[in-house]
Amino acid sequence: METHDKAREQLKIWKDSLKKNFYEEDKNLKHTLQYYFKDQFKDIDKDLSIFSQKVFKELEPLVNENDLVFNNPRLESYDDVGEQNQKIIHHPFYDEVGNIIYSSGLMKKMSSPGGLLESLCFFYLSSHGGEAGHNCPIACSAGIVRIFQKLDLPNKDIYLKKLTEPSYTQNFTGAQFLTEIQGGSDVGKNATTAFLDENKQWKIKGEKWFCSNANAELILMTARFDQEKSGTKGLGLFLLPSHLPDGKKNHYTLRRLKNKIGTRSMASSEIDFNGAHAWPVGKLEEGFSLVMENVLHISRIFNTFAVLGQSSRAYQIAKSYAHFREAFGKKIIEYPLVQETLAKVKSEQLALMAFIFKTTRLQDETDTNKENEKQKLLLRVLVNLNKYISSLWAVEHIHRSIDILGGNGAIESFSPLPRLLRDSIVCENWEGTHNTLRMQILRDIHRYKVDEIFISFLRNDLYLESFKEDINRLEEDFQSLKDQNEQVQTLLIKDIVHKMSMIASALCLSQEAIHQTENNNEKIKEKALSLFRKTHLGRPSYDNDYLNLIKEINGVQ
Repeated sequence: METHDKAREQLKIWKDSLKKNFYEEDKNLKHTLQYYFKDQFKDIDKDLSIFSQKVFKELEPLVNENDLVFNNPRLESYDDVGEQNQKIIHHPFYDEVGNIIYSSGLMKKMSSPGGLLESLCFFYLSSHGGEAGHNCPIACSAGIVRIFQKLDLPNKDIYLKKLTEPSYTQNFTGAQFLTEIQGGSDVGKNATTAFLDENKQWKIKGEKWFCSNANAELILMTARFDQEKSGTKGLGLFLLPSHLPDGKKNHYTLRRLKNKIGTRSMASSEIDFNGAHAWPVGKLEEGFSLVMENVLHISRIFNTFAVLGQSSRAYQIAKSYAHFREAFGKKIIEYPLVQETLAKVKSEQLALMAFIFKTTRLQDETDTNKENEKQKLLLRVLVNLNKYISSLWAVEHIHRSIDILGGNGAIESFSPLPRLLRDSIVCENWEGTHNTLRMQILRDIHRYKVDEIFISFLRNDLYLESFKEDINRLEEDFQSLKDQNEQVQTLLIKDIVHKMSMIASALCLSQEAIHQTENNNEKIKEKALSLFRKTHLGRPSYDNDYLNLIKEINGVQ
């Protein structure tokens, strides 16, 4: 066989290997599920196995095709006789992708308090296919479901039933429209108004700049109900249906679809609201707090699972390729620099997974018990830390995975990696940039003493003696921060937030590592923790022990 033909044959074998059910081989994920679901594990494991088979064999090829530029959604503002219809046209594969994802029943699972973590396990697997045009709408829909869990609104039962249908072609999806051109993260500058008409019906007038899932049936949005109140105090939260009770389109128009770097198969638009009918959500003066505590908070949890799913798929592709690809007479997995790259990615992913699973379980426990103010504040800081570090590292992990593939890594038609990178970059900025999250944590330190709540969590819920000095130094950092002036604090908080993320992630992984060793007679997480601590809470010593450690993490003899 010619050299070219042999290499091409090897690539075909490698590509076919990517269709296998990676979930079945993931001992670490299965252990995490055992750790958190215990007696429920067998049932959940069975359902996840069936769903993951669809993700790797059916969903990924459809998503790859749907992502091609000429298959992206388009806006048709007028029908064939010139009447305005504001219709978004998707490639047929878009519906197929949606039906696969929603068939998992993840929306129904999250509709009851306490079901969030189970639902997000399915969401995590679907995110191996990237954002896929549907995972952002799912996160938006989750925010509306969460609002319905807490508040009564018109048509609540009807809308909940439609939001939780296990079929994209039959369900309703949600959207969250907050951003305006002049504000961005500064939501207090929002100028879109809400007013009562002559029939005492609330109407919305103004524009939103970045409307993801523009063809949603239900929209949560902020609007200024009181022109005399500046900032976020004058903002109310409103639910706006895409169609009125008589079946006619609600009064808003799409200007144009956004041409984004990633998440391209989901339609994002600029929208003008022209007296659109809406219902207020909760008390008007509590609008912004409802957004922060429910909508953005829950979306940040979803965002974390999304980017971890994307980076997990990138790792699977890169590791598999390293076992197939030869360079200079060796499989590239045999080279220490490749082993180190893959081992670091894996150790960081395991730590981040441990952190978000712990956080989401705490969220479920809080949702099913009487809310405790300190617990709410703890969850707020934990969720923000998760969103920060997962979105930061997911981009890096996918980037490093592309490195493993060399020049092939940059080719859009060769693997999903370029698309996963583009999607992860968009997710990195959704629901709060890194600086937005850092500054929110800094403000919460001053307002609510979340530093003390966080330290207490580390010492009482996660404590291990081997982390005593790390926790003490972090506590000293908090005190040093407060001794500085305001501007210096904004610089110091960057490193402090990162340390908070590192210690919490390592401690969560420690809990799982101990359990895995004692119950499964496996030491994968223990070894991953060792590398994680060397890399992020110490300094690696490059010797034979280090070399053996990265080999063991990669399963290389």
